[in-house]
Amino acid sequence: MSLLDATYFARVDCGIPQGTYNTITETIARYERDFLIQCLGYDLYKLVAAYNSGTSPQRIKDIVEGKEYTEGDYTVKWNGLTNTDKVSPLAYYCLIQWIRDNAQNLQNVGGVEPMTENGTVISPAQMMQRAAVKMRELVGYPGQDIYAGSLYNFLLTYESTYPEWIFNECRPINAFDL
Repeated sequence: MSLLDATYFARVDCGIPQGTYNTITETIARYERDFLIQCLGYDLYKLVAAYNSGTSPQRIKDIVEGKEYTEGDYTVKWNGLTNTDKVSPLAYYCLIQWIRDNAQNLQNVGGVEPMTENGTVISPAQMMQRAAVKMRELVGYPGQDIYAGSLYNFLLTYESTYPEWIFNECRPINAFDL
């Protein structure tokens, strides 16, 4: 079962048109695992993938649901992978993958891009880049401000609680997909 649902993709900055033929659920099911393994490592991913709000250990609930903690004299809020704000690094990762999967279609003649009447088809690169930068801020990275409520900062603060954590940095993509 996925952590996210389609409501995370109704936001302006993470929006996907919903309808009969535009659904995000398959993309979530396909890419959620990849994202979690990259950010947590396989062992911690297995625990998070088995998350249940009633039976999971508190340390797993803290990753999924979020937690407030102190850094020096300040309170920092890790908002979690799921939250009522509907802002999640996982959602931005799924958005990027959805755009990649839908930017071109493969037909018998090869890859094709859609055409529009009275409009211009533009590259999705800027949307993907914007989503990647937001995702990176929410995931976190070495050298990030310690008061930023990111997954990396949260797990680094509680490193002894998560000995199976293996972090791989999310690097923002650019318009050249490098």
